[in-house]
Amino acid sequence: MRMNIYIKDLLLFLMFFSVLFFPWFIVNGLKVNDLEIQSEDTIPALFLPVALLKDKTIYLDNYYQMMLERYPHPDDKKATLGLTPYYLRKVDKHYLSAFPIMASLLSIPVYFIGFLLGADVSWESLVFLSRFSAALIIALCGMLMKKIGEYFLSNKKAALLSFVFVFATVNFASISQALWQHGVLELFSLLGVYFLLNSNKNERNLILSGLFFGFALISRPTGILPYILLYPFIFSFYKLKGISRYFIGSLLPIAFFLFYNQVFYMGISNQGYSNQVLDSWKTPFYLGFLGMFLSPSKGILVYSPVFIFSLVGFYRLLKENTYSKLEKNLFIFAAIVAFLHISIVSMWKHWYGGWSFGYRMASDILPYLSLLLIPYFSSEIYEKSKKYFYAVLIWSVGIELMGIAFFDSVWHAAYDRGYKNQWWLWSLQNSEIVFNIKRVLVKLKLINVVLP
Repeated sequence: MRMNIYIKDLLLFLMFFSVLFFPWFIVNGLKVNDLEIQSEDTIPALFLPVALLKDKTIYLDNYYQMMLERYPHPDDKKATLGLTPYYLRKVDKHYLSAFPIMASLLSIPVYFIGFLLGADVSWESLVFLSRFSAALIIALCGMLMKKIGEYFLSNKKAALLSFVFVFATVNFASISQALWQHGVLELFSLLGVYFLLNSNKNERNLILSGLFFGFALISRPTGILPYILLYPFIFSFYKLKGISRYFIGSLLPIAFFLFYNQVFYMGISNQGYSNQVLDSWKTPFYLGFLGMFLSPSKGILVYSPVFIFSLVGFYRLLKENTYSKLEKNLFIFAAIVAFLHISIVSMWKHWYGGWSFGYRMASDILPYLSLLLIPYFSSEIYEKSKKYFYAVLIWSVGIELMGIAFFDSVWHAAYDRGYKNQWWLWSLQNSEIVFNIKRVLVKLKLINVVLP
C-alpha cells in the first residue's frame, strides 16, 4: 500500500516537472517564443554553479566578458565606459552576483550531472541547465504543498491544491522558467511550514523549521517577514524553549550568509539590495496595493483568480472551529504574511516586477495564499461552488499557458513606461492579456491590426 503511494507521488512529481520544463522548448522550436532568458536578474544565477564547479569560487570573473557581450550595461552597450551591469557587483577587482546565491547553490547537482554528460559553458547549455533546475525546484515545491495538504485534506484534494499552486500561478509561466530567487524562497518556506506543522508531534521539528525559514531568509530579503513573525507564533505555543529551538535552527544559514558575505562581498554594503533599502519606496500605497490585486497586467486576482477562494477559505476559518489551535493559528499566520508582504511591496517602485510576467513580486507568498485554500476545500462551500472554482481555475491555467507561449518582452517594450508613471499598468485596452489575445487573432487572420 505504501509502495503504491510512493509510486503515485513519483508519477505526480514527474508530471509536474515535465509540464513545467518541456512546453517552452516546444513553443521555442515552433518559433513562437525565442526569449531564452526571461530577465537579466537571473543571469548571475546561470553562471554561479559553473564558477563553483569549475573555479571553486563565487567570483564570476572568468565569465564576465561572456555576460557583458550579450547583456551589457544599457548606458555602455559598447563596453567603452567600463560600467558594470546592474545584475553584478564589482568588489575590489572581482565580479559577484548582485543577488542572493541560494538558487545557484541548489542547482549545482543539475549542473554537475550536465557537465558529466558533456555540457559546455555556452548560452545554449546554461539556458537548458538553468531551466531544468528551476522546473525541478517548483516541482519539488508542488510535492511539498501536496504533503502539507494531506495533513488536512484527502489525497485527491491535496493533489488539487498542489496543482493549483504549480499551474494556476506565476510559478508555471515565470518562476519555473528561470533561476529566480523566488523559487528557492518558496521551497524553503514550504519546508519550514511542513516541520512547523509537525512540531506538535515532536518539538525538535522546530529546529528544522528554523533551519529552513533561515534558508528562506538568506534566499531573498522578503524572507525576513515570515521568519520574524514566527517568533511570537511559536512562543504562544512552546514558550522560550520553542523559540530557542527555532532560533538555533536558523543559526546555520545566517552564519553561512555572514561568512560568504564577509569573505567575498567584504560587507553588506556590496549586496545588491543594500543601495535600494532607503530610496526605492516611491509608489503611493493605494496605487501599488490595488495594483497588486487588480492591475489588468499585474494583478493577482486577474492572473490567478483562484485566489478569490483563499479569501473564502480565510472567512470560513474565522467562522468555524474545525481545526486545532495550532492549525488555525498557522492559517492566520499565512494570512498575516500575505497581507503584510503585499502592503510593504506595494510601496516599492517596482511592485509590478519590472520586465516579467504577471505578479512576480507576489510570488514569494504563493505558499501562503495556497495554504488558505485548505479551509475552503474542507468546507461545504467548496461542494456548492465547485463549478465556479473550476471556471476560474481554467482561466488561471490558461493565462499561464499564454505566458509560456508569449512572454517575450514585446509587450513590455511597447507599453512599459517605468515606475514614474504607472498608469500604463491600469490600461485594459493595452493590457498584456489583451495584447496576447490580439497576437493570436492576428496569427489566425481573424483580425487585421498593427501590433507594436
